Amino acid sequence: MYFGSVSNVETISARSVIQALFSRSMKVLAPVAYFPPVSYFAWLVQRGMIIETKEHYVKQSLRNRCTIMGSNGPLNLLVPRTKTAEKQLMEESLIHNETDWKRLHWRSLEAAYRKSPFFEYYEDDLRPFFETEHTHHLHLGIQSIALMCSLLEFEFEQELTSEYVTHPEIPDLRNAWNKQDYAMKSPVTEFPEYIQVFQDRFPFSADMSVLDLLFCLGPQAAEYINNLPLSDY
Repeated sequence: MYFGSVSNVETISARSVIQALFSRSMKVLAPVAYFPPVSYFAWLVQRGMIIETKEHYVKQSLRNRCTIMGSNGPLNLLVPRTKTAEKQLMEESLIHNETDWKRLHWRSLEAAYRKSPFFEYYEDDLRPFFETEHTHHLHLGIQSIALMCSLLEFEFEQELTSEYVTHPEIPDLRNAWNKQDYAMKSPVTEFPEYIQVFQDRFPFSADMSVLDLLFCLGPQAAEYINNLPLSDY
């Protein structure tokens, strides 16, 4: 049976390598997130992101909440939203600041991570974020991402969409962290365990907010993120 000449095989092989390298360098389309999970940062750092601003607000998602480890297990920190009868674009979603959510979030972080190895090291850099007035979920999420990139010494090139594209030409991760999609496929294939707070009470919880990783690993969190294996999309 004839499979072609050696030169043809080499050409096909070279083309495959080039396509693989191109796909790895291609940025992805992703939602904005509030102190995103570790897997989000793996994609942001390893591939680069364009943040979707023109999608409709999605309830119960990383767009307005993050998950940390609490004394009773994983704890969701929710940024409340001003209710409206109409659907809103993510860029229009307003934070309900009549509740003192910033104080609640900071107290929750203090209670959970005060005894972690690196809380005090980053405390002064993080506290002002929770003392600043924020009006929109989109801007809040972007600022939380920028802050974490600064602390982890990652470059953050802010790129936002100007229109909604149903079928983008780049990998589409806009729904990758939604509950149903995430249950079917994790954006990262494996999460090496690290020592978390309350490990005497609970097993390791993978893919928490990047804040968990920061307080537990400190500067080593950057290497952890860079080495996470990404899923195929």
